[in-house]
Amino acid sequence: MEFLATWGSLGSAPGQFNSPSAVVVDPQGNAYVADTSNHRIQTFDYCHRWTGTLGGPGNAAGEFNAPLGVALDSQGNLYVADANNNRVEVFGPSGAFLHAWGSFGSANGQFRLPVAVAIDSNDDVFVLDVDNNRVQVFDTTGAFLRAWGKFGSGNGQFNSPFGIATDSQGHVYVADTGNNRVQSFDAGGKFIRKWGSFGSANGQFKSPRSVAAAPLGEVYVADTSNNRVQVFDASGAFVSKWGSLGSAPGQFRFPVGVGVGPLGEVYVTEGSPNHRVQIFGDPPPSVPELLESVGGLGLPHGIENSLEAKLRGAQASLERDQPRTAENKLAALLSELEALAGKKVSPTAAAALTAEVQATLRALSCLG
Repeated sequence: MEFLATWGSLGSAPGQFNSPSAVVVDPQGNAYVADTSNHRIQTFDYCHRWTGTLGGPGNAAGEFNAPLGVALDSQGNLYVADANNNRVEVFGPSGAFLHAWGSFGSANGQFRLPVAVAIDSNDDVFVLDVDNNRVQVFDTTGAFLRAWGKFGSGNGQFNSPFGIATDSQGHVYVADTGNNRVQSFDAGGKFIRKWGSFGSANGQFKSPRSVAAAPLGEVYVADTSNNRVQVFDASGAFVSKWGSLGSAPGQFRFPVGVGVGPLGEVYVTEGSPNHRVQIFGDPPPSVPELLESVGGLGLPHGIENSLEAKLRGAQASLERDQPRTAENKLAALLSELEALAGKKVSPTAAAALTAEVQATLRALSCLG
């Protein structure tokens, strides 16, 4: 996994952090970071530019006391696990406070330190209630639906779990921190499998604090005290890892949050002393690389010439330092691909090229 970008340092100014924890990224590439010890949520665009702040210290509506978890529903509403206030707060896409639920306790709908939140494709809201060692599930209004878990090391039991995620197949993944493992469940709470044990070998963990699921099935785990991120498939089989102790790009000091962007980028937050966000993934293809991709698809001659002409025009615009013009030419190429998909271009080929062009477009949007 290649290092792409980083931002942040210790402080309370816009773009600075004090022990950031969870991060979630919307389909447009906007990142929402729980800036825990500053008692706020900060938002950033795809180019990592600060765009706003939600909250501030307190217990009134829209305020926070150590926010630790963030998640987005299908309508773009933001859910925040407001840990020390023992509640979940909800904000609309504009940042306006909508409602909250929860209080201190162990009854249904009460919390003892809610630390993470995840939302599935049905917009069910899964909240990790750490000191109650359970998962609670709600609808988007905060109505209680179900719960599972208790303290222990057996299947479906937890020891101070800190991370939760859902995937497109309806699975729920829990970073069972004190048991140094990941457990997976169906949406109803039925245990499926577990993996991990204490240690530093591949597939082992030291206090894993966060988990994220990617659209293609990869499961990313912030292996916090090993200062690395490990990657698994949905069955728990080890795939890869990266990271080591340090403050250079690609190194970590206490990685606590992991999230996945719309193009498969992996966002990792770090606590003290790095207080930053790092992004990893595949670099977006250059326009010459897109030309190679078009040439390798075996398209009809006329279509290939049309697409290549748009790409050459985009490259010429870039050479003239005109990134906006290049963006327009690539956008026209995407429109042509959309019209041809399933007709003169196979859906698979169109989807692959579309993803590459979109990645390049996003990169161009950060220029100039």
